[in-house]
Amino acid sequence: MVGPGALGRVFAARLSRVAPTALVARSRERAAALAEGYELVLPAGRHERVRLPVFGPEEAPPARWAVVLVKGPDTEAAARVAGAVAVEGVLSLQNGWVRERLRAAVAGRVPADQGATTAAAMREEGRTVWVAAGETWLPPAFAPLAARLTAAGLPAEATPEAAARRLEKLAVNLVVNPLTAVLDLPNGGLLDPELWATVRDLVLEMHPVLAARGPLPDAEELLARIRAVLTATAANTSSMRADVRAGRPSEIEELTGVLLAWARAGGRALPRHEALYRMVRALEQVHRGEPLEE
Repeated sequence: MVGPGALGRVFAARLSRVAPTALVARSRERAAALAEGYELVLPAGRHERVRLPVFGPEEAPPARWAVVLVKGPDTEAAARVAGAVAVEGVLSLQNGWVRERLRAAVAGRVPADQGATTAAAMREEGRTVWVAAGETWLPPAFAPLAARLTAAGLPAEATPEAAARRLEKLAVNLVVNPLTAVLDLPNGGLLDPELWATVRDLVLEMHPVLAARGPLPDAEELLARIRAVLTATAANTSSMRADVRAGRPSEIEELTGVLLAWARAGGRALPRHEALYRMVRALEQVHRGEPLEE
């Protein structure tokens, strides 16, 4: 598991029940700290102490599979490590769209692709909180890994539908993440009738661009699915809102940056998403104490 963030820790802890599993941290120092173990809070509320083998990137041992669960800006570094240790394949379950970057960094050494997951976790007061097992969709070549995930209590399926699920998850995140970051609201705040009009405008603007990239529900169905996500996660803080507030780099490039690049390639303008992109970038600078770009 390359990337011991909240979700990486959950996946590693569960997979360790059915197969030898290790975490790969960003540095030797972080690996040493994490080797002491971490507290995992299960969805039912039970706490357990987890201790797994943890390695720095230079010491990571060979493995059948490497799963990448890092923040978007760290994709290339993590994918290079994953590609160096994996024997059968490298799978990304990251937010945003990193498929091409992942494959370029792995450089054909082993099969590499991106899936999608609705599993959720967060860090809270030094603990890792497993919020939901969700569902995970993997490309067909990763069927053995899907079986291991399911056996570990993380329902997974290797299916051609993974491509559609990946695009649908991108669509949801393109609205929820930047809008909650800019407005500094929990997810449920977007259900306010006045803000829902903005959600609708964003979906209608981006839908033709995304639909040109693969199977996607129609705009009304996509809006219904976004509403369902917001209702189910009403009290949650999106990852982008958390990153911006903490002064960390967000995944705006892997989300809206990708969308805008696709739109430019197709000769379309997306003024609402362009405005959101610029606002998130400005907020990142403000929270890091940097002067705003002209």
